Amino acid sequence: MNKTALSDANFIQVFIVEASAGSGKTYTLAKRYVSLLLDPRLKPQDIPLSAILAITFTNKAAFEMKARILELLKKIALDKFTTVEEKQDILSAIGGNEKKLRQKAYLALDTLIRNYNFFQVQTIDSFINALLSGCAFKLNLSANFRIKNDYSQYLRYSLDLWRTCWFIPTPTAIISGNSKVPARI
Repeated sequence: MNKTALSDANFIQVFIVEASAGSGKTYTLAKRYVSLLLDPRLKPQDIPLSAILAITFTNKAAFEMKARILELLKKIALDKFTTVEEKQDILSAIGGNEKKLRQKAYLALDTLIRNYNFFQVQTIDSFINALLSGCAFKLNLSANFRIKNDYSQYLRYSLDLWRTCWFIPTPTAIISGNSKVPARI
């Protein structure tokens, strides 16, 4: 990929959408993802699939965002928008020549299918897991470590440890029947 084209396109940025449920976050992020893929300043062969990362909270949201991205690319490639307003909204966000955008959307779909492992729309925990996996050796972790989902036993252990470190029985507390009184505050 042409590194100059990527730096010219200014891809090093963070885009955060924070809003209530049903307000169009997924649509907005999917449209942004597609606009990065189809940026008119990039040549069609320079589709920056591996340079774009979208992070969500849930697997359902990640799946829905991927589906929306594919749906938008398909609508652009096939010129099959439901309304004229939808077409204007999507194409104006991307900019550029409509015919070239259609060709580029078709190529982007082909690239996504052939390189699906670079289609980086994932949850925060899967991103952190991938990051830890890549750095496992440097972090002195086993190459096949697993992140545990059930944290309750670790929480109980840490609370028990905290309680034994910060609370000690005092003679006054034992006489009054309260065996644990804060030693330090």
